[in-house]
Amino acid sequence: MWHLSRFHPSEIIDLAVQIEERGVEFYEELAKKANRKEIKDLLLFLASEEKRHVLEFEKLGADFEAVSPRETYPGEYLDYVKSTVETHMFNDLDRVRQLVEASNSESDIIGLAASFEKDSILFFSSFRRLVGGDKQTVIDDLIKEEERHLVRLARIRKGL
Repeated sequence: MWHLSRFHPSEIIDLAVQIEERGVEFYEELAKKANRKEIKDLLLFLASEEKRHVLEFEKLGADFEAVSPRETYPGEYLDYVKSTVETHMFNDLDRVRQLVEASNSESDIIGLAASFEKDSILFFSSFRRLVGGDKQTVIDDLIKEEERHLVRLARIRKGL
């Protein structure tokens, strides 16, 4: 079990960077499978957004210090953060590759992309409570971007 006393703040930054880097590859692979220009362009745009998010997290990590959220038992919140990481779709890369390979329709492609965005929103939201002060604004902005991505994906999927 993680506990704040045994937790190094850079670990959470490393996890966030890793998720975003995998997101770049994920969107680029999905874009190769898309037939419609509108969908391909959106997926490539999302890949570029993930690249930018990597830079944002790296900047955030330069002087990051975790704060202690309110807990009902020691380690409760980090157990939750760990759970969001363990259940994130990129925790099982083999399964993600299988899902990408099995995506035969643009609806499947958009659905996978939406799942990634939702998992990322959940992870970033849990991460936010470990961040103090002005750094919360950075996380809030990233969450808002992921929410906008999800809305764009939903609109495209609705139009299919």
